[in-house]
Amino acid sequence: MMNIFIRKKRFLLGIFCTLLACQKEETIAPPSYVDYFAVQSKSPDKWNRLDSLCDSIYRTYGVKIIYEYTPRILDGTTFFVPPNYEKALEYTRIVLRGFWLKPLKENFPVYFEKETPIEFVMVGGYVHFNDITVAGAAAGAGLNAQFYRLGIGGINNFDKTNKTALRQLMATIYHEHAHQQDHKYGRGYQYDRISQGEYYGLNYSSKYTAQANADGFFLPYGGYAPEEDFATSVESMVMNNKQAIAAIVKANPKLETKYNMVHQYYLDKGMDLHRLHEVIDSVIYKTVY
Repeated sequence: MMNIFIRKKRFLLGIFCTLLACQKEETIAPPSYVDYFAVQSKSPDKWNRLDSLCDSIYRTYGVKIIYEYTPRILDGTTFFVPPNYEKALEYTRIVLRGFWLKPLKENFPVYFEKETPIEFVMVGGYVHFNDITVAGAAAGAGLNAQFYRLGIGGINNFDKTNKTALRQLMATIYHEHAHQQDHKYGRGYQYDRISQGEYYGLNYSSKYTAQANADGFFLPYGGYAPEEDFATSVESMVMNNKQAIAAIVKANPKLETKYNMVHQYYLDKGMDLHRLHEVIDSVIYKTVY
């Protein structure tokens, strides 16, 4: 009986101590107000110019621009690092707002509303695989396999005076976004069979554009695999005007088939890629920034 009494006493004492400890824990009160539209985690009184610009873009276009983070790992083997502040500020103002979001919303409102990713990650260098010190890198691979977030590397090399590079940059952005469209909707059963059995694989690096066109690809990299075939088709149509595309597709009937399928694919979603080419030309070559 004595042992039972002692055990009960210890049990009750333990409950009492537990309750006492709970009472001493600090209660964390919820904030009185939460701004769910705020982009940055820091309070507005500590914002810099880029924070304010990102907040304005989010409220206007619904896209969160992410430029601050610790050296970031995506899946344990993919690495990228934050951009330089001044470069990120220029890039956000000129490219993201001026060349991408504003023209997109004004000219293709249906496509903008349904297809625009809700996050954009700016990467200072490039995306590295397996080891961040390895030379081999990519502009957006590893970032854009998720259709809610678009990401582009090379921000620290951004040069607003090089309009040729800016033109290619916009084609690259839509190339990367094409991967998201591909993940979201698929390319279609028929598209994957246009060049079935004819892809180069890693041998694409030894091909020139003329050879790739003759083989039925818009660019040598498009011959790597079907997913890059699709993305480089979009990239080429963003980069070249309608007349230039018409000349390219004459090199191989398969190119014309791909062109027709990709062009219609985007039309169905509210985007005319030929019109997009004209819009991008206009904002890059006619806008003072």
